[in-house]
Amino acid sequence: MRTAAFLQQQPLFGGVDDQAMSAIMPLLREENFASGELLVREGDQGDSLFVICSGSVEVLKSSPAAETPFGDRIAMLKVGDVIGEMELIDTQTRSATVRALEPVSTLALSNGDLFRIYESDLPTFSLLVLNLARELSRRLRNIDDLAVRYMPHDGHAARP
Repeated sequence: MRTAAFLQQQPLFGGVDDQAMSAIMPLLREENFASGELLVREGDQGDSLFVICSGSVEVLKSSPAAETPFGDRIAMLKVGDVIGEMELIDTQTRSATVRALEPVSTLALSNGDLFRIYESDLPTFSLLVLNLARELSRRLRNIDDLAVRYMPHDGHAARP
């Protein structure tokens, strides 16, 4: 299992102090995935987020025009990136499929364990949620940039 110091260097746990990390570490469960294995599948119920500790993954989104069974690649994630954070915020089904590109090691935090942090350490919970919001904002900005890049020059989205 990765150390608290490693996690504190990752965006999700940035700013979390040593005392809070010592309480969080026992809540995290290690999960390993072989190359080609699915970490999550679009449409499934999810109750955990995953921090990538080693390896890399691809994020696949289904669409009618997708050329593969799980959809088209929309992102690649690596060490320190988080998967499944949206489900902890909005409690909806998985928004995409995530597949390991090589052996991947993760640490998972469940929705229930995040709630335990809320109950026991509100300042740390607030910091984690703020860090999640920052990650979601960063990803939304990236999508905005992609949308503008592929939008027709008249400023209007292409219609099907």
